[in-house]
Amino acid sequence: MLKPYKIPTVLLVATVALLAVGEIATGTEPLFAAFVAGTMICIGITYNILGGVSSISGIAFAAFACCTIVISQFSKVILMEPANRPLESPELTIKVYFVFYFCLMIGTFVYSNVRVKLPVPFEPSTVAQASLQYSISVIVGVLATFVYEFYEASSNPGERASAAHSVGLAFSTLLFFSIVLAVQSKIRSSHGQHSFGINAFVPWIIIVLFGFVETTRSRMIQPSIVYAFTCYASGYRFRRKHYLAAIVGIAVFAFVVSPFEIYIRGPMRELDFKGRVYESYNFIRTLPAWSVVKQASSAGADSGSREDYYQRPGTFVLNRLSLIRADSNMINACANGSHYGFTALKIDILHDLPRFVYKNKPETNSEAYTGRVTGVNPDDVENGGFLITMISDSYGAFGWTGVTALSLLVIPAIFILYESIFDIKKPWGIVAAGSFCFGFRETDMGKLLELVLRAPIAILLLSYVIGGIVRMIPVKGDEEIALFHEEIDVEN
Repeated sequence: MLKPYKIPTVLLVATVALLAVGEIATGTEPLFAAFVAGTMICIGITYNILGGVSSISGIAFAAFACCTIVISQFSKVILMEPANRPLESPELTIKVYFVFYFCLMIGTFVYSNVRVKLPVPFEPSTVAQASLQYSISVIVGVLATFVYEFYEASSNPGERASAAHSVGLAFSTLLFFSIVLAVQSKIRSSHGQHSFGINAFVPWIIIVLFGFVETTRSRMIQPSIVYAFTCYASGYRFRRKHYLAAIVGIAVFAFVVSPFEIYIRGPMRELDFKGRVYESYNFIRTLPAWSVVKQASSAGADSGSREDYYQRPGTFVLNRLSLIRADSNMINACANGSHYGFTALKIDILHDLPRFVYKNKPETNSEAYTGRVTGVNPDDVENGGFLITMISDSYGAFGWTGVTALSLLVIPAIFILYESIFDIKKPWGIVAAGSFCFGFRETDMGKLLELVLRAPIAILLLSYVIGGIVRMIPVKGDEEIALFHEEIDVEN
């Protein structure tokens, strides 16, 4: 049984009360602070109902709540800035947030124990099968990731929407699966003394390098998060040296790697995959002066756009973790009662269809459309990729009805779906948890459909294909090995 790390009621109430006092002290409107307090209480209760971090839905919800409002409100107090500024229609924005999280709390409470019988992944049942699956996953995963990155960097929108691009994206998940298998194998073989070895390092460094070429920092940190979560789900107990290494790694990434990524992003933006690889190699071989990198990255990060929630410079990372500002743009744009209905959702559905099903599918998703609704995306930019969450998207599309229906019915149903299919302690369950949590924390309603349909189906099919191939390969002594996916009980 995983430790859920639930929030005690007394601690929740006391923390929220201190937050409310801090917000009022920093100049936040009392009504805004009151709604923030109510929203935080709903978030804490929902998190506990979902089982904390012992469930896939609990982790996904925690990540989403932190990125939308939790981190932002505490950061505003620490930075001594009013929380209602510079939001557009701050009173309406926080009311929408409160209704969303209140209805989600009710829906979660009502459906918390509901489970349905659905197909489950084909998990490796022995150590020998897991070893074979690891080897296959690394080889196929590298090839698939190469294909995906090749088409992703193409300047031709048709190639980015091709079947090869979609297949590459689906099978690239095998690299993360191989990390899970390698970490669990190391924990078991060392009787809980070690968790990271050469087998885990190989897919880890491959993903990091692809992330660097793609200039996507979130992709670079994903393998580290998968490693840490696999350790937690497998019962591995971290020691002091692990926490020290994590602190050092986070500091190096934030203050060294991240500025370099921002610096090189400009020259890499218009290059194809081959050009990106060459530019990355050339960049590492002839590193520019740190002063140049710092100045360029600061200019790129502190843009002063309408998505920025903080006035202080150097808060780029916090802005990415404070999506309430981006949501306020959409909520304000639709505050007069004008809603776009199914328009954005239709664009996303057609965009996700294979080209052989719908030949004239849109080349881009709905971000360009919703960006123009908010006024953030200029008309001369085809798709600026400006972010909104499902909260403001549901309000922008259908008003209060959309916010209520999404949080009261749709999201609880999605939680039931994932909890019914995946076991968080098993390899494919860990992969599904990572995919769901990363997608759920920054998603609009269109991307939510991908998490409901495409992601679970892709993982199930991958597990059947890889598992089926391995089951057909005879391994001496395979039946004599204990089940690989039993809950691991380790000692320090």
